[in-house]
Amino acid sequence: MNRLFDTLPGVAMPVPQVTRQIASMWRETEKDGEPSNAHALQMNLVIHFGLETSMEEGKRIFEVAIEFSQRHPSRVILLCPEESSGKEIALDSKLYSQCFLGEKGHGKCCCEALVLGYNTNEAIYLNDQLSVWLASDLPVYHWIHRPPADFEGEHSRKLFANARRVVFDSEVDGSLEDVGASIQNSILSDLAQARIVRFKQSLGQFLSAIPVATLVSHLVEVKMFTKKRKKAEALLLLSWQERRLRHCSELTDTKLNKAAFHLEDLPDQSENVMAAEWIYEGNKSLQWELRDGSETAWVETSFNNRPTRHPLRADPFQPAKALSEALFFNLF
Repeated sequence: MNRLFDTLPGVAMPVPQVTRQIASMWRETEKDGEPSNAHALQMNLVIHFGLETSMEEGKRIFEVAIEFSQRHPSRVILLCPEESSGKEIALDSKLYSQCFLGEKGHGKCCCEALVLGYNTNEAIYLNDQLSVWLASDLPVYHWIHRPPADFEGEHSRKLFANARRVVFDSEVDGSLEDVGASIQNSILSDLAQARIVRFKQSLGQFLSAIPVATLVSHLVEVKMFTKKRKKAEALLLLSWQERRLRHCSELTDTKLNKAAFHLEDLPDQSENVMAAEWIYEGNKSLQWELRDGSETAWVETSFNNRPTRHPLRADPFQPAKALSEALFFNLF
């Protein structure tokens, strides 16, 4: 029994019937004076669930994909695996469709989701089934969630051969190396990166008002602190700070070879969910902190004996917006 497949919305039907049903749903010409149901798609979005995906995660991701599709009309295809039982099991399929008013109540938009349930023994045939279900001549984007350890090999390479972008979440799936060697790094995009875009923009704008030489001269260490649930985002923020500081050092011929960059855990009882401290020789200092549950971070500096304290916008993008950022922009 494929519980993930069963929990997702849609009308169950034989696999061959799905494409015929789609063709009849979206008529391209009016019939008997009735309004046309024709709809324009922009892209394909293929969602790959791993065996460890919970039913709650599956439903949440389904809802995010539908919300995303309301702004970016997509054919959403969800691939739901079940553990091999040693028996030959036929593919299962569902079709979900939804229509809604466009922005400001003008026009009608429609989206569709095709759900495929399959046995892991049949994974090698996924590419063949996808080729039938994909909307032709449109770009293909992929979202992988909890991929198995062996998510590589010839059949995986075929799946992603024509991918415009492959999205994953390092908070769930680990680093790039953990996602799978069959996917080119150049097309990978991290949802965790998308969630921190707004904060990076806010912090970067604040730091841009400080002379570059002031930021990098006599810098000894940068410490990043985080609670475990935000470790992926904290690692990305630490890496971003290091890259930008090293770039600044090149602009000023300041050597940062001895500067250290560390990530440390915050205790569960800490009021902060993330924080950072830039440690300098002398009387300079810079630190920022984000309280748990807050959407505003605070940065404090002391340069040339002039202390400042400034708020930073730190609310993450909502899931559908983060998905859009990750799919359409190279965030690495």
